[in-house]
Amino acid sequence: MLVAHTEQGQLITITLGTCLNHLQQLRQTTTFYCPQCKQPLQLKIGRVKIPHFAHKQLNDCDASFTEGESLMHLLGKQQLFSFFQKRVEKVVLEGYLSRLQQRPDLFITHRQQHYAIEFQCSTIPFEQFNERTTGYEKHGIIPLWIAKAPNKIPTFGIRKISLSQFYQQFFKRYQNELYLITYDTVYSRFIYFSNLQYVQGRTWLANIQPLPLDRQHFPFFVPKRLTEVYLKEMLDLYKLQRVNFLRTKVIFNRKGLNDLFLRGLYEQRLTYEQLPNYIGIPICRGEAIPLFSAEWQSHVFYFLRIFNLKISQLDEVKIWAFLRWSKLPQTTEALLAVERYIDFLCMLGVESIINKIEDTTLFHHLASELIAFSEKN
Repeated sequence: MLVAHTEQGQLITITLGTCLNHLQQLRQTTTFYCPQCKQPLQLKIGRVKIPHFAHKQLNDCDASFTEGESLMHLLGKQQLFSFFQKRVEKVVLEGYLSRLQQRPDLFITHRQQHYAIEFQCSTIPFEQFNERTTGYEKHGIIPLWIAKAPNKIPTFGIRKISLSQFYQQFFKRYQNELYLITYDTVYSRFIYFSNLQYVQGRTWLANIQPLPLDRQHFPFFVPKRLTEVYLKEMLDLYKLQRVNFLRTKVIFNRKGLNDLFLRGLYEQRLTYEQLPNYIGIPICRGEAIPLFSAEWQSHVFYFLRIFNLKISQLDEVKIWAFLRWSKLPQTTEALLAVERYIDFLCMLGVESIINKIEDTTLFHHLASELIAFSEKN
């Protein structure tokens, strides 16, 4: 931790500008106490790790405030504290909120609104993440979670990226666009993963952009929508993922016709190369279905064939039936994803799998649909 009280009640805060000699003098003359549990602390000043306070004896306070913080976490809090000092009305480092029994890394007051900033460098169970988020919100505090930047980042621009559940729980949404803000302590910069498009598993496509501290402001920047040029680049990359998925699905599948995707191809007398281009496209909120889009979207047409239906006949009741039949998640989010796909097909004029759509036509409809859906949501 970076804050402590003296016997006289004075608050000592270790920031980037704190003089090391001053801390060494304080350590010889001052007794420090934890602002939360009031137990004695020791001031640690090493050659490698950032100076910090630690409990002399482990106690219940450790459950709500982690000891042994990493260098990245300590440095990140100091850098962000310095950043906010220049941009908001008030910022408190490691301020203890007694009514919540929580201690955010930074507590901010700006334009009559309170914010809790959490710089998360270690795995946090979703239940704890949700509990802390809910606790802040119930007390009128806006929680802002900032994850550490991934250790391995592809070159910037439109890229394929692997994002674990640790990162996915910090996704934000603006105008229906998913994005992620991370912070890189090495280069003192934010790294945005914006315009996120789900592929499958941990794989996403994203527009990866660095933003140095001196170019960020508060409230934080939100990502802009992709231009048509960058959107084409992302859709081309998505198309490549589609080709790789279909080839791998067919060549390495061991279930044979017990696999719903392969059985659908077989009964419709199709090879994977013959699947129309509108099967395997990104759909807003498609991350609600944990399969690559080409797989679950092909299930839609197999469902139509079996039950002798047309695209325009798939109302909400039949979509729920489809989700049960195909063993996809029976959630409102999954329903909305399928509804969005059905609406898009109807806009294209597709009624069955035999319909053909030119690639250029598909791109223009898909580009305008993704942008329009973002704008009106």
